[in-house]
Amino acid sequence: MVDVVSLGEMLIDMVSTQRNVTLYDAPCFEPKPGGAPANLAVGVQRLGKQAAFIGKLGRDEFGQGLRRLLEQEGVDTRNVLDDPERPTTLAFVSLSDKGDPHFAIFAAASANLAPADLNVDLIRSAKIFHFSSVSLSAEPSRTATLEAIRIAKASGVRVSYDVNWRPMLWPDVQQARQIIMEPLPQIDILKMNGGELRLITGIDDVEEALPKLDVPASVVFVTLSEKGCIYRFKGQIYRQSVTPVEVVDATGAGDAFMAVLLADLPSPLEESALARLARRACEAGKIATTRRGAIPALPYASDLAAFPV
Repeated sequence: MVDVVSLGEMLIDMVSTQRNVTLYDAPCFEPKPGGAPANLAVGVQRLGKQAAFIGKLGRDEFGQGLRRLLEQEGVDTRNVLDDPERPTTLAFVSLSDKGDPHFAIFAAASANLAPADLNVDLIRSAKIFHFSSVSLSAEPSRTATLEAIRIAKASGVRVSYDVNWRPMLWPDVQQARQIIMEPLPQIDILKMNGGELRLITGIDDVEEALPKLDVPASVVFVTLSEKGCIYRFKGQIYRQSVTPVEVVDATGAGDAFMAVLLADLPSPLEESALARLARRACEAGKIATTRRGAIPALPYASDLAAFPV
């Protein structure tokens, strides 16, 4: 059995070497491996659990390099496919003075994942199936994602959803909101940031919005950058703070946070275990912000030894 099967985009983040400039004004870009679902798979693997990734890469050097990286990290790549038609997806990234990323994503091979590409047995073998909204933003990957969710739910697999809204992929915000919300009734573990909670609920204040979020997920986490996170469990709201740190690059922080959630999620869920998990996940996110790039920044289990589950 695979602990976590993650579906979606794996790409090259072309990160501006200068902060606080537009992508047009960036003097140079440094290629880094990324893509939230792929980051998640590597993060889970580094925490000592078995992860698998489902997605498509180009047959170019970027794509083949990304495949080798997954293999070197120990991620199960049996459902990582080469796309003969499209190149590997690229994301250009500019960083603010605080290390917050701004993305321009040029979806290619990753958006070409089709329902027929899915390894059904792999999905059925998972303890947790995970995805984000990026794969919902285009066809055929949208239909493939929804089909994978259906397979997982029919097989009794817990489903995890990181909203991970990227506005530039959605020309119509209202349509984006409708599509992003479509899977919510089937989600067991839900994670988003404050802006994504606002998108879904229409409420600006996180403290007000989270209790009113109408979803059946057993646990809902909302990340709040340097303020840690807030989460809902059995109708109660809990908070977890984090100590301040100098941020180098926040690109992979949410994925590091999510990797801990899924790698160490207790079963059954209970309050004290979730409190320890939230603290550990916030620490993982903090560590990731101190390193440049997404996958290169993901912590190992040894980095979190002081924060046991």
